[in-house]
Amino acid sequence: MPDSDISEEFLANNGITPLLSNDQNYPSKMTIARPKNHKIFHVGNVIDYEKCVSIVGTRSCSEFGAQFAFDLAKELVNHDYKIISGLAQGIDASAHRGCIENNGIGIAIMAWFHKIYPPQNKQLFNEILENGCGFTEKPLEPEKNSRFEFLKRDELIAVMSDVVIVVESKSKGGAKYTADYAKKKKIPVIKCKTETDDFELIEGHKIFLANGSIEATSPEHVIKLISELKGKKELKDNKKQKKLFED
Repeated sequence: MPDSDISEEFLANNGITPLLSNDQNYPSKMTIARPKNHKIFHVGNVIDYEKCVSIVGTRSCSEFGAQFAFDLAKELVNHDYKIISGLAQGIDASAHRGCIENNGIGIAIMAWFHKIYPPQNKQLFNEILENGCGFTEKPLEPEKNSRFEFLKRDELIAVMSDVVIVVESKSKGGAKYTADYAKKKKIPVIKCKTETDDFELIEGHKIFLANGSIEATSPEHVIKLISELKGKKELKDNKKQKKLFED
C-alpha cells in the first residue's frame, strides 16, 4: 500500500486533521519558520496559541531538574500560560505532567504521531489531549533519516513560544538546538539554574549563559523575567508604531 494511502487511513482512524497555512486554525507563529502553503497535522482541541511558552531540556536530567520543570509548568499555568514541549523523557515529560496536574493547556509538538516516541509516554500524550493538542509535520515516521525530524520539531517548539525556557541541558543536544534556533529568530531564552553535581549539566548551564540566555533561579523568578521581557517588547513595539506615524 502506498504511503499516501496509509497516511489517509491513519489520519481518519486517529482524528488527525491536516492544516494548511491558510486554514483558520493553523498557528500563525509557524510562518516564522516555515513557508507559505506549509502543512501540519493536528490532533486534539482547537486553541488560540496565545501566551505559549516552551519548557525543554535533557532526557537525562537530575531529580532537581525534573521537579523544577514540573513546578515551573504548574506555576506558568497559574499565570494562564500554555505549555509547549516535545514529549521526550526527562524535562519534557516532567513539564507536561506539571501542566496536566494543574489542569493547564499543553501542546505536544512531535516528530511524528505514528508509534509515539518514546512509547512509554503514550498515556501522557492522551492526557495532554484532554485539554490541549498535539501537532507534527510528519504523521508517519520516515523510513530514512528520521532523526532529522526531531530537529525540525525543535524548530517548531522554538517559534511557537513567546519564550523558550531551558531547565537542564548539556552543551549539545535538542534543547541547545532549540535555544539556538530561538535566538536566531529573536525569541528570548531563559536558562534555569540547576542544583546538581553532574559536570555536563553544569558546563551546559555556563555555555547557555555565555551565549546570551537569561538566568532564572526559581519558577517564580521565571515568571518575573517573562513579565519583564513582555514589558520590553511592548515598549519596543510602541516605539516602532510611533515612528511609523511620525514618518
